[in-house]
Amino acid sequence: MPLVERKVGRHHLAFYRGWVQGLDIKSLADLYLETGLDLRLAKATLTWLRDTLSQAALRHGRWGEARLLKLHIAGEQRDCQKDYPALDEFRVEHDPEGFYRENELIQLYLQTFPQAADKKVGQRRRLLEQQLGALVWIEQLLATEPVPDDLVSAWFDKPVADRLILAGISTIGAMHERIRERGYRWWLTVPKLGEKGAARIVAWLRGYEQTLGPLPGHALAPVRTQSTPSLIQKRDRVTAIVPIEALEVPASLAGESGSNRFPGRPRIDAINDHHAIQSWLTTKAGSPNTERAYRKEAERLLLWAVIERQKALADMEVDDCTAYRDWLSMLGRTAPSQWPYRIPQESWIGKRNTPRFSPNWKPFDGALSSSSVRHTLTIVSSLFEWLVRVQYFAFNPWDVVGKKPASQTDAPEDLELTRVFSEAQWQYLNDHLATKPDDPHARRLRFVLPFAYATGLRLSELVDAMIGRLYTMSVRNSIRARWMLKVRGKGGKWRAVPFPDSVLSALRLYLSQRGLNHDPQDNPPEIPLIANLNGIDAVTPSSLYKTLRTLFQSAADALRRDGHTQEAKDFDRASVHWLRHTRGSHLGTAGMPPNLIQKLLGHASLATTSIYTESDEERLWQELTELEGSHAS
Repeated sequence: MPLVERKVGRHHLAFYRGWVQGLDIKSLADLYLETGLDLRLAKATLTWLRDTLSQAALRHGRWGEARLLKLHIAGEQRDCQKDYPALDEFRVEHDPEGFYRENELIQLYLQTFPQAADKKVGQRRRLLEQQLGALVWIEQLLATEPVPDDLVSAWFDKPVADRLILAGISTIGAMHERIRERGYRWWLTVPKLGEKGAARIVAWLRGYEQTLGPLPGHALAPVRTQSTPSLIQKRDRVTAIVPIEALEVPASLAGESGSNRFPGRPRIDAINDHHAIQSWLTTKAGSPNTERAYRKEAERLLLWAVIERQKALADMEVDDCTAYRDWLSMLGRTAPSQWPYRIPQESWIGKRNTPRFSPNWKPFDGALSSSSVRHTLTIVSSLFEWLVRVQYFAFNPWDVVGKKPASQTDAPEDLELTRVFSEAQWQYLNDHLATKPDDPHARRLRFVLPFAYATGLRLSELVDAMIGRLYTMSVRNSIRARWMLKVRGKGGKWRAVPFPDSVLSALRLYLSQRGLNHDPQDNPPEIPLIANLNGIDAVTPSSLYKTLRTLFQSAADALRRDGHTQEAKDFDRASVHWLRHTRGSHLGTAGMPPNLIQKLLGHASLATTSIYTESDEERLWQELTELEGSHAS
């Protein structure tokens, strides 16, 4: 990055003005500079400002201002005046009733504080006033506002600028975009910046919103302290591909007078399609996971109808439903030159796990498989069927639309169960975790990893688990007690899951590290098994997901450093659900009966559990490998 001349902003001049008036430089730096309380950098900034302001005055032939701007008059005046009050302060204390005339009060004041008559003090006061006047002039001359194309090195002290550049942030616009995209914790990618330093930069950006634009709510405070709906609702409502909470539907597309509206008052309190969707989602509120899945599909359909089809849901006909089915089948798997729809594919597809409040959120994270398309069509058809039953719609056009997707020439995603860790990979992951520093993150993971693996719980079930759901039962023909965990699964169904001794030992240690009683039954029943870093509140699904993904990525990086590039790819793409699949796969390989694996994992159908039994594909590979080995010998 080439050297560039630093620019002078209003915050610099506010810092310098405070110093001119004799305020503490450290306090001023904390208030105005991105370097904060670092006194060495504050003094360096002060020296740079003195030289810059003085030289600017000289370039404009203002010799007097150039000299004035380099003086520290307030400091010299403070040293010589010692401690005596201003005349107004003296009046309040010695003449509150206004007994003395003005000249009498001044005479009394000078008798009490003769040093106030020092001509040098008066001269310094006048010089200070002139100096402040010079600062007003120089501010109009030099002060500028940052713009997105400015280099960070033009605005920030070199150490801070260097850290930003190392993180791939070379301009103010790139920094603004990084913060908008990643939110409050954007600084994690910047070496040695830290939370306080990041907060100073965010405060600096907010001081220049007129030229840089405002930052979203999720950049100003940790997401855990704000609700996702409130973050989305802070955004401007627009007619674009945005979350349904931020969608502005034109009146003509709202569905209030759609051609498929039932001729009469509906049995729900809904005047348009958006309200009708919300009423439908309310009926799914018994299960947060179900509600989230149904909202996703309703949101996608509404966005497609309004943005792509330019129709209200209440105006959708059979041809529209057929078009949506085919659009879903083609999205993300069609060459741009052959894409027949109005809105480009990339406008609908974004990065996986992008938060809903992020401006980069998109309703899809890639192409849908055939089974996902069929599942989507089943859900949206059930939405229309429900709206018919509550007399919002007159008929359901999906009833006459086939659920089979348009022809897809791509191969199926998985012919075998691929989203599992082998025994060796699982051991490597545990060994890798053991090398991590002993901090709160690692302590939590040393319980979470064996807990998630041993029980095979889903992500939602892991974060829902509480102390009060642990219980003990005696073992037949033994004096031992077995520990069990009551788990609330899909559809609100409960099941009992064994809690092995190894996991119980890990839990006892984890509880002690959280400042709780090591015996689970001696703690309040509402205490979560997996807690936030404060040790009390339950961890959120997204936070636990990110924590485990970070561990998987760390393992992948370690493998890659050791030269195992191909082996690292499994950890690169692993998700929390891999732990559940891994448990089922390992149990199937060990010979556990499928019906017991089904009971552990809470599968509704034994057919689902059958994927964990030994596959014919692996047997085929083993037979061919042995055959080739015998031929080679």
